[in-house]
Parts: sequence; structure tokens; C-alpha cells
Amino acid sequence: MSPDNNYSQSETMANPNRWPTARPKESLPTTGGLYDLDTLDEELVHPTGPSSSAYADLTEPKLDRLRALNKSKATFKDMIRAADEDAASHAARMRRANESLVNASGKNGSSGNDGVSNYNERIERRKKWDAKSESLKKDAAAILRQFDKPFTGDKGETQSEAAKERLARWQRALELYVFCPEESGIDLLRLMEKLIEGCSEEEELLEALSQASQACTSLVDQTSLAVRDAIDSMSEAEDTYHIRLEAHTMLANRAAEQAEKIEEQFRTNGKSALKIGQQLEMAEAKKRQCDTAALLIRQWWMMENLAEQEELSGEVLQVNEEVRGVIPSSSCRMDPLFTRSENSLEAARALKALRTVVKSRGSSASGALLDPVSRHRFDVTSRLIQRTSAALESRLINQFSEIYVNGGTYDFSSADAATRPGKLNWMELRNLAMALSHFDGGRGLHKRYVHMVVTSRFPEFFRDKSHRDSVNDAEDLDDDHKDDDDRDEEEEQLDMDSMRQKLSNLFHRVCEVCTAEFQLIANVFSSSSTIGDAMYDVASLSDAVPFQVARALLQRVISDPRNGLQARINDLLDSIDRRGDFDAGTKKLDTFVVIHEKAAGLFTMLKESTQSMLLTASKGGVNGERSSEELQAASEENARAVASLIQFLSTQEMSLSSSHRRGYLNLELRLLHHECCYCLDRSGAKLVPQKGEKSTANRHNPSLGLTSGLATYEAPSMPLDKQHLRKIGFAGILNGPLKQSVLRQPLMHATDSLARARLMFGVGHGGVGDVDSTARVITGIFSQMCLFYGNSFLFPIVEVLGDLLDTTPPSAPPNLPFDENSPAPDLGVDGSFWVGIERIHSAAKSFDRELWAEQRVGSERVWEILLATGSHTSMALAKEHRMLFFQELEERGETAILRALDTLSTHIQWVLVAGGENIITSAGSRLLNKDRSQGPYAVPAGSSLDNANSPAVKSLTFCLRAQFVHIQAALTPQSLSAFWTALSMRLYDVIVARLLQNYYVSMVGAVNLSRDVEALRSVAMLAGTDHQHWDMLRELLTLYMTPPNALKTILVGPEGDPNSGKGLFGQAGKDQSLVFMSRRVDYRVKMNQVMKKSTWAVELLEDLGVPDPTDGIINIAMYSAQSLRNKRMKIN
Repeated sequence: MSPDNNYSQSETMANPNRWPTARPKESLPTTGGLYDLDTLDEELVHPTGPSSSAYADLTEPKLDRLRALNKSKATFKDMIRAADEDAASHAARMRRANESLVNASGKNGSSGNDGVSNYNERIERRKKWDAKSESLKKDAAAILRQFDKPFTGDKGETQSEAAKERLARWQRALELYVFCPEESGIDLLRLMEKLIEGCSEEEELLEALSQASQACTSLVDQTSLAVRDAIDSMSEAEDTYHIRLEAHTMLANRAAEQAEKIEEQFRTNGKSALKIGQQLEMAEAKKRQCDTAALLIRQWWMMENLAEQEELSGEVLQVNEEVRGVIPSSSCRMDPLFTRSENSLEAARALKALRTVVKSRGSSASGALLDPVSRHRFDVTSRLIQRTSAALESRLINQFSEIYVNGGTYDFSSADAATRPGKLNWMELRNLAMALSHFDGGRGLHKRYVHMVVTSRFPEFFRDKSHRDSVNDAEDLDDDHKDDDDRDEEEEQLDMDSMRQKLSNLFHRVCEVCTAEFQLIANVFSSSSTIGDAMYDVASLSDAVPFQVARALLQRVISDPRNGLQARINDLLDSIDRRGDFDAGTKKLDTFVVIHEKAAGLFTMLKESTQSMLLTASKGGVNGERSSEELQAASEENARAVASLIQFLSTQEMSLSSSHRRGYLNLELRLLHHECCYCLDRSGAKLVPQKGEKSTANRHNPSLGLTSGLATYEAPSMPLDKQHLRKIGFAGILNGPLKQSVLRQPLMHATDSLARARLMFGVGHGGVGDVDSTARVITGIFSQMCLFYGNSFLFPIVEVLGDLLDTTPPSAPPNLPFDENSPAPDLGVDGSFWVGIERIHSAAKSFDRELWAEQRVGSERVWEILLATGSHTSMALAKEHRMLFFQELEERGETAILRALDTLSTHIQWVLVAGGENIITSAGSRLLNKDRSQGPYAVPAGSSLDNANSPAVKSLTFCLRAQFVHIQAALTPQSLSAFWTALSMRLYDVIVARLLQNYYVSMVGAVNLSRDVEALRSVAMLAGTDHQHWDMLRELLTLYMTPPNALKTILVGPEGDPNSGKGLFGQAGKDQSLVFMSRRVDYRVKMNQVMKKSTWAVELLEDLGVPDPTDGIINIAMYSAQSLRNKRMKIN
């Protein structure tokens, strides 16, 4: 299907009303569209209308004038002009067709113009619509004012007249709303409100709505006609657009056909043109070779003729004088090519070619040169060429040196900037460098340039050397004058500080000069390896010329053994070493850090400057006129050279830093150990080396893994003297080694060491620094501190604190009761012991917080640094040292605390047993005891109970409460709970063992015993959670307060069944209950000088049907607090 047919069908579908058929509303064609004839209602189909094919033929554009044009020769203007004529013709045809269809519809009796309208009528309606709109726009203000003004009826209108007036105003507002919606400013809801306003009755409302409906119907008809007219106008414009689009399509098709023809011609003839071009290039290259060979032959003949004249005349040719310009050009015998400076580049190229001929004498091509005369002439000519080359190279180097030494500001912005006053003429330097590149690749120029940079830009190197020589001469003077020596020492210290400042300035100077010279090198020296004698060695194959010069400059500046940066650094460190004291060592450590930090910044900036050289060297050749292939090759070559130069800088940095790190690590570990030991020495403590300790001052430490010549220092073990600590006692220890300032000093020195090591070795972020060395050094510092802070410092103190406790109580019984207005006795454990334990515990926490600092981001301590390095081995090793330190400290601390517990236990027994029984012995009959051996609780019936507690218990609780204050301050809550629980159990064991072995209890004494148990229980429950043994004892004490006839109920419960699990049998057990009951005073009575069981006891045992465990040997340990605890745990 043609594009025209497609257009006609789309035209038909888009505007179905183009044909006025006799059908209600608007129907679609019966074929070729969205609807099919079978789907339509038969009443809607009128056979009188034209067929769809006739309608398509009528509406299809003819395009007669456009198609009549010659597509291959017609211009675009002709196409557009023909398309406009076809569009006008199509529009006139459509208008005539519409008029005839309108007339046909009228003859058939159709209702008006339902489908189409006359073109003239449509124009007239459009004019009327526009006139109506303009009129309403002009009167919009008056219409809205009348619309909003309420109708008052002041003129005496009737109700009907008033309704008409309101409706007329409303209708004008409605027209304004329809024709000029942007000018009306009202909405439909407001119109409806105004319509019903004033209608008080239903009839009035119906009348108003009816008239409003008629007005709206009229407006709807008008707007429908306006919409239909707009659709027709749009259809005409669309037809015109499609016709013009056909013209554009015709032009595009012609252009595409021409492009295809051109492409086909290129494919056919392109290969031939390429071959012709290659042949022309080869011919041009051969022509250039011939011209070069002809020029070389003429130059050789010239030099040969000049050498022959010199030999024949016997007068030596003054080559140096003529080339340097000493002899006037009019008197020169040599060619002006070699004597004039403006011909330097051409002369250098010519001499290079001539030297190539001289070197080719021994080749196979020149093997036919066997004539002696010819050989002699060749030798004479070659010597003259060598003399001329040497003279020209010397002149060019001297010119380069003069320009560089005269100096000037570097300005590489443009070539014109080089010739301005006060600027370095780097363009002339570039030309000289290009000429000198033909002499051994410019090697002589490179050496001269590096020498000039070092001597002119770094005078500090040579001044420091003269200063060092003067210092060495001063050391040879006589040492008899001590005052002069002291003064010299102070001056030396001042010189060292100033020298450190000079070194810092020197680093900055090196970076500044090298950065500037790198730019000069990149702009002056050629980067092409094909210029000059670039193939003179293998190195030129991988490095471009600018980077070779930069590498030579860096080698001289940094690594010169006499006048380089490394030599100046060594001089500074040697001047510090000559002092030989620890203060100088500290300053040397700081100097190490300063040097390393400055060196790291220096090499970083040098690498960045090297990258900038890559950009400069890749811009182009000497004249900036290079092909894309040459630029690509130069760029790749420069990139390789930059990588090589950066690798060289990294090697130099590693060489510089590795030598410093060897000295730094050895000195850092040595001074750290010295400072830590010095802190203890100042506190009055004594350090003693362990027996059999060997010197480990300088050897490889395998734990650090530094086996590449990095000598490390392993600190000797020098613990505190335990004999001296025992001698000074608690007070001396607290005021000496355990003083807060003394405990902090080693940690402060260690944190300083970590900071310096972090600066020296880096931390591994982003690949900066040697992470493996960093991890090993940090681990070495931390392990040394663990050994010192543990083996040499805290461990001996903890052991001595325990040794100072005497577990044996005094042999004499205490004088009870103690005076509670005076300080309580310490029960063998001085309060200073707990203060020492508390300080050791605080020191251990400070050690972990200040050095390890786990999970403290930003602390820059051991854990964070090792985590940053990513070294799992070093992290595991450091964790092992930390674990061993705390494990050993915990074990030794537990030993000391257990010794304190033993001491308290023995003194508790001393107070309760020795003190309590001493009171009984001294009191005599005042206690009304029949037999003093039955203990303090065998009080006869009828005795008075004056005191709440016995003197021993009262004094013991007074001492324990005072001791608790010290223990609570020293131990953590968990440790306090465990310690006090153990003390509670031991206190229970003392009172129960004495009760079951030595004491008898009467009913009156049971009251005293119950009061004492309550007092001891209240003290035991000051801390801890497991005190059920005291509750059990309170229950067992009821056996002493109950008369014999009620004991059965207490033992087995009200049912009287021993196996019911009730009573004391169920709580404490049968044996324990019966053993405690056997300590009643009336359990046994003396008959005929023999102790026998009481009658009630025998009857009770028979009634219960249980044996008496006291008839055999009683194991008191079975009734201890630990046994009771084990039984409860087993049951649970």
C-alpha cells in the first residue's frame, strides 16, 4: 500500500464527519476501520450514502504537481512550491465536495447539516464567535458587577419582571463563563447558586430552571458547531502538513540514494587510492634518503679536503678556537656550519652522521677499503671529525651552563615567556639540549646539569660539610679546661637543635627545588628515544630522556655519600650520638620521627611532581608537531618511564627509612626500658637482675620477625627486690612503687613510644607504611611493657603484699572486749594491704585502658593499630601477651587474697576461741558455771541475761565490720561477694566446730548462743549471696530451746514419722540434727562418776527408731558449710 493510501485511511479514521451521511449523530465507515458491517445495527446503515471506496478516492490528495517533478534534478524549493500548490488544490476540491454533499443532503430531506458544513458558513460562524467573545470581554466587568449586585426592585417592577431581569443577568454571566472562561472568574457552582437565589416558591424555581435549560441548550448547540468547525479546520491543516511532508520525504530519499552511491564508489576505489598513497610515501622516503646521502657525501668530502690541507701545509688546524668563536669568522678555515652558533643543531646532526660513517669502517660493507692511501685519508678525516665533535660539544655545554647559571624565573606558560626579561630562556636551553642529544645521547650535558643544580641550589650540603670539619678539628683540642668543655657542651646542644631546624628546612628546600627542576627537565630535555644517541645503552629502551635526567638528579641529591641528603642526616645523628647520654637518646628519637615524617612528605610530593612530568612530556615534540602515532608511542614510553622513576623513588625511600628504623627501634626499646626502670628507681625501689640473665642488648628478636638485618633490643628482666619491699613494709610500698604518679609514668612513656612507632612505620591505611613492620614493632613494644609491668613491677609487689601477712595469731589471748571508740584491730590484715590491692587493680585497668584500648576508636593504641595493619599473627601474639599478663596477675592476686582470708580465719578463731574461753577462765564463778570446760553457753537455769552478745562475738563483729570497709574499697563487686562468702563459711565452720567438739548448751545459754549467731550472721551477710548455712544453724538452735518432751515434734514434724521428710530431719538430716541435739547440757548426766544418756534421750531415740551417731566417731568436716553447700547442689 502506498503512503498516500495510508494517509487517506488515517484521514478517514481521524475525521469521520468529513462526509455528511443521513444517520443519527456520527457513525463510522462500514469497512476498513475499527468497526465492521456485521457489528452495526441495520437501522443505522443507510444505503443512500456513498461507499467507502468513493469516499477514500474523494479525500485522497492527488499530489499531481509534486509527482510531476524530476526527483533527481528538482531543488528543494521546487518541491516545497509544488507541495503548496497541491495542498491548495486539495483544499479547494474538498470544499467543493462538501458544498455538493450539503446540497444533496437537502434534496434527500435530511435534517440540516448534520455531517458537514459549507466552508463559507464555517468562516462566518467563526467570525460571529470571535465578535461575540470580544464583546463579552469588553463588557466583562459590567456583567460581573450586575451579576453580583442583588436585585432590590426599587423601580416597582412586578415579580415576573424581576424574575426576567435576574434571568437576563444570569444568562449574560453564563455566556461570559462559556465564551471567556479566563475573564469570568466564576465557576458553575456559583452560577447555580445565583440562579436559585430569590426563588422562594417552587413554581418560581421550576420556571427559572426551565429558562436556564433553554439557554444552556442554545449555548450547547453553538459550542457544538464551534467544535465541529475546529475539527474541519484541523483536518485541512493536517492535509497540508502531510502534503509538505511528502516533499521532505522525496528529498530525504534522494539524499539517501546519493549517499549509497558515494559509499559504493568509495568501497570500489578506496583500496586503489590507498595503494597509490603508500607508493608515494615510499618514493618520498627514498628521495629523502638520497638527499641525506648526498649531503653526507658532500660533508665528508669537505672534512676530508680540510684534513688533507692541514696535513699538506703542516699547520695544525685550530679547531677549538674556531668552533668556540675565538678566531673571527673571516679568518676561519672550517665551514661556517661548525663555527656559527646559529647552525649548532645542523652541525650536531652532521657530525653525528659523520661519526656513524667512522664507526662503520670495520663493517662488512667497508671491507673492500684495502688501499693504504685510502685508509690513511680515512684515518686523518676521522681524527678531524672527532676533534670537531669534541669542540662543538664543549661549546654547547658551556652555552647551556652560562644560560642556566645566569638564572631567572621559570615560566613555561608559552614560548614567548622564555624571552622576557628576568625569565629563564628555557627555549634556548631546549635547542641546546636537542643539539647535545646527538653527542653520546647528551650524557655529558646530563652530568653537567646535575652538578650545576646541586652546587647552585643546595649550598647547605657544602656548608654542613665545612661545619662538620671544623667540629672534628675542635674535638682535637686539649681537654684540660673543664669550664670550656661545659661551655662547648652547651653550644653543641644548641647547635644540635639548630641543626634539626636546618634539616627540616633542607627537606622543604629539596622538595621545592626538585619540583621546579622536574618542570624544567620535562620542557628542556627531549622525551623521544629516537633523538640523538638514544640507543647507546639498554637503559634508554625503557626510560625516556627527561626521566633519566630526573633520576640522576635524585640519585645525586639524596644518595650522594658526601654531599647528599642522606649524608646530612647521618651527620645530625652522629652529632647526637657523640653526647652518649639518655637525654640525647630521647632527642635522637624525636629526630628520627621528624626525619621520617619530613622524608615521607618529601617523597610523596616528589612522586606527584613526577606525575606532572608525564603530562608535560606527553604534549609533543620539540616543535609540537608530531603525528598521532608518535604521540601515542611517546605517551606509552613516558608512562613506563614514570613508573620506573616512581619505583626508584620508592626504593630510595625504603633505603632511607630502613636504615633509620634499625637505629630507631633499637633505641626506642632501650630508652623505654630505661625510663620505666628509672621511674621505679626514683621512687626508692631497688631493681635486681635475675640470676643467670644474659645480655640481650643487640640481637635479633625472633618474636618480631625482623630478620633482614634489623637488630632489636630485648630488655633484660630486672624485677623489684622483694627483700627491700619486705623491709619497707606496707607504708613504704604505698608511698613508693604503688604511688599513683609512679604507676602512671611507665604507661605515659609507653604511649609516647607507640605514637613514635606509628609515625615511623605508618599504620597501613590505604597502603601507607610497611604494615608488617608496623605490626611487629607495636607488638614488640607491647610485649616488653607486659613483661616489665608484670614480672618487674606488679608481680613482685603482689607477692610481697601476701608475704607481709602473718597467718599465725598471737600466742596470748586478746583482751576482750575491744574498745569501740578506738580503731578496730586489723585481725592480722593491715588496711594498707587492701589499699595496695586496690592500687594494683587500678594499675592493671589503666594498663589495659592506656595501652590496649580495645574497641576505643580513635585512641591510636595497640588494638586499633594492629587492627589497621590487618596482621592476624601480630594481633594473636599481642592478645597472648595480654592474656598471660592478666592471668599471671590474677593468679598472684588470688594467692595474696587467699592468704589474707587464711589470716582472717585464724584470727577469727583466736578471738572467738582463745578470747572467749579466756574470759570464762578469768571470770570464775561469776558466770555460775558448774564446769567451766562445758563452754560459755552452759548457763545454769535461773541465771540473768544482761548482755545481748558475748564479749568475743561483739569484738569480732566490730573488727569484721571495720575490715569490710577496706575490702569493699579494694575488690570488685564479684570478687567481694566471693571473698565475703568464703569468710562467712569459715566463720560458720569455726563456731560450729567449737560447738560440736567443746561446747554444751543449756536452755538459758541457747538464748545467748542464738544472739551470737544472729550477730555473726548479720556480719556475714554484708556481702555475698550464699548464706543458707546460717539459716540452717538458726533452725538447729531450736533443739537447745525446746524441752525434751517437744523435741520429737521439732525433729520429725507433727505426724511423728521419721521418714516424712518434715522437721529438722527433712531440712538438716538425721545425723546432723542428732549430733547438734547431743550438745544439750541435759543430754548426758553423770551417774556413778560415769556420763550416760538421759532417760528422755534414750526413749526419744527408741521412739524414733534411729541410732545415735554420737556413739561412734564424729567427722566434724561433714557438718561444715562447704559440705552443706555440696549437698544442696547435689540435690538441685
